[in-house]
Amino acid sequence: MLLSGSANRAKSWACEHCRNWIEIREPDICMACYWAYPEAYSHVAMRQLRRVDLLWQGDEVEQYEMLKERAMAQGKALSALIKKIIDRELKRKT
Repeated sequence: MLLSGSANRAKSWACEHCRNWIEIREPDICMACYWAYPEAYSHVAMRQLRRVDLLWQGDEVEQYEMLKERAMAQGKALSALIKKIIDRELKRKT
């Protein structure tokens, strides 16, 4: 899988510290990992995690900056604010 330098390092670190890599060595576990198949995975290095990478470009960068400012004003990490907004929207829709 083609990865950026930072993503490649993250993959390397995750795999080097994965219990499957260290002791189990079961190929099917790797085949179900995010780092092997990000479009259809059940774990990330045997941890129950889900990932999404968001990019803002062009006119969207202004929206990103607004989110970043709001997070800073609330003393939160940007990812925490985005999760809170998503949670609020999901609860509103149900």
